[in-house]
Amino acid sequence: MLAGTGYRAVPVGPRSFRLEPAPSRTAPDQQNPSPVYADTDSPAEIIVTALKRARPLSTLPATVTVLRGFGLDAPVGLAGTGQIANEVSSLTSSSLGPGRNRLFLRGIGDGPLNGFNQGSVAMLLDEARLTYDAPDPDWALVDIDQIEVLEGPQGPLYGTGALGGIVKISTNRPDPTRATGTVTASLASTRDGDLSNSQSAVLNLPIITSRLAVRAVAYRQEQAGWINNIGGASDANRERLTGARLSLRWHPADHWTVDLMASTQERKAFDSQYVDGNVGPVDRPDRGLEPRDLDNRLAMMTIAGRVGELELTSISSINKQEAVAEYDATPLGPVLGTNGPTMVSDDRTYSLFDQEFRISNGEAGRFDWLAGISYIKAETDADIRAHDASLTQPVLSLRRSITEAAVFGEASFAITPQFTLGGGGRVFASKFDDEGQQGSSGSLRSKQNIRGAGSASLTWTPSNAATFFLRAATAYRPGGINVEPDATQAVHDADELASIELGSHIRLGRDFSADATFFATRWRHVQADELLANGLVATRNAGNARNFGIEANLRWNLTSDSEFSGGVIWQSARLNSASGTIDIDDARLPAVPQLATRVKFAQGFRLGSWESKADVGMRYVGATHLSFDPILDRRTGNYVVVDASITATRGNWSVAIVGDNLTNSSADTFAFGNPYRVRAIPQHTPIKPLTVGVTLGRKF
Repeated sequence: MLAGTGYRAVPVGPRSFRLEPAPSRTAPDQQNPSPVYADTDSPAEIIVTALKRARPLSTLPATVTVLRGFGLDAPVGLAGTGQIANEVSSLTSSSLGPGRNRLFLRGIGDGPLNGFNQGSVAMLLDEARLTYDAPDPDWALVDIDQIEVLEGPQGPLYGTGALGGIVKISTNRPDPTRATGTVTASLASTRDGDLSNSQSAVLNLPIITSRLAVRAVAYRQEQAGWINNIGGASDANRERLTGARLSLRWHPADHWTVDLMASTQERKAFDSQYVDGNVGPVDRPDRGLEPRDLDNRLAMMTIAGRVGELELTSISSINKQEAVAEYDATPLGPVLGTNGPTMVSDDRTYSLFDQEFRISNGEAGRFDWLAGISYIKAETDADIRAHDASLTQPVLSLRRSITEAAVFGEASFAITPQFTLGGGGRVFASKFDDEGQQGSSGSLRSKQNIRGAGSASLTWTPSNAATFFLRAATAYRPGGINVEPDATQAVHDADELASIELGSHIRLGRDFSADATFFATRWRHVQADELLANGLVATRNAGNARNFGIEANLRWNLTSDSEFSGGVIWQSARLNSASGTIDIDDARLPAVPQLATRVKFAQGFRLGSWESKADVGMRYVGATHLSFDPILDRRTGNYVVVDASITATRGNWSVAIVGDNLTNSSADTFAFGNPYRVRAIPQHTPIKPLTVGVTLGRKF
């Protein structure tokens, strides 16, 4: 409708647009190349859905990072959660390996040892919640629309397990208007390793025009290893990944949508990725291989529509995750009751059912509100056994069932055109049932509680280019149960977290945007991992903590063809009072650096008829440490990684050359890999060595 008027429409809501002058364009030629950053890649306004309704990012009283364009130049091979952490300075990972990591956001670090306590970051794929007490499943980021990282406690909207925030991955939905497809293939070489390869395919098919469509995604990857067991296998930690996703979108009536989605992913790592001893940066003494099998299944149904001026949404999802790991536990053979070389088999199965109904007023207006009910059921089964050449000994058997029912709501009211007052709350009831067996000792325990979380915000919008906000929020994580007899606490207290933040969103047209947030957090009854003498991981209350800091993100189009972007976080996260049951040597919260930053410069240019872009990036991760336990503790971090890429497109073809870790740093990303050996021998996890790859893509 606006063709030829000199204006364009920018979405600011699900059915609302703002008209603004369109950027001038000239015919592409060698002397005056067209801008690399097209409207679809760098929109003037970004719509965020992580707050359970679509709202413009620039007006939200929240710290949100939105990532787009996970294309050919993003990673070497298939991207995963590690790529998100590379792009968001406030997000860190425990670096145990894909499918085994715990995530920490904005200084809320409780330990990387993969115990049985609930995580501090909630992961979502579309509207489906992926984790409760399971590690990050690390779904491959294939055919992704955008990723939203919502920082700070999100108790009112997401309940327990969102102390640090949420990470929401939104897939591309089926398009009922046209048939499309994409295929990609890549090949990469890793220093001190072998060749890697990956392939992916996406097919979108309308079945009934404008009413019904399906979208299918399939991918596989063979990743080379780079850890060498001296006297044994070289490049031992190679990995195989396969996955598929099938989505269906149906418009049964105007303003109504039904989405169905089923996903599966299987990951097999043939050995672990840590080293110990002083053999070399990627070498270690030979021992038994420590393979991992990590399988994920997800099914989801979302029904959304309008009744009058109201919007109704129903989300039903079930997620199943199995993690099977082998550990060389020879140093603990006498404790575990074995003789000689000893391996421990750790088999865990997680299931999570999530049902939510919510209602809202639809389009944003002077009074904006949302209300809903939620039910979650999470089950965990663990079977841990030690075995030598002739004997198998049970170590731990655990079955845990958790139910959580909640009512929640959030609302905002525009007091004046410039000032908006908002708030929200959630009341939830949770119940734990634990049945455990360790050796000849068994236990059956239950625990119930009813708690709440709330938030309040004040937003000032003096102009269309600037928004300032003040937000206070709380979050809660239920105290759990330890079935291990040697744990410091049989039942540990719940985490209670309160945060306040002062933030801003600045937008100067399409060429400049900046966000900055000052934050302070009080965290009571910190639940932290506790490594027992037999290698098992329990949970204890380490004490009370606080964190304060500042973070900022910047994007600046220096010219029509060049862009600079960067982000930084500085924080001071520490225990300010320790529990009387433990001796604290280092009061810093584990797994979170005091300083982290990233910068990237991109330049567009033409190579004949190819539209091209080159970028170079650097990220710095400051020092951190492993644990409050002085015997277990290791220092890590304080490293720099440099990467670069060149991407070229012509018509439906794309090609990218990518280099990762160009300085071939072998710095320690985290000083932990095997809980049964970490006390005996210092460990570290080196950065993946220098890797160079090429990716070819074709759209049709």
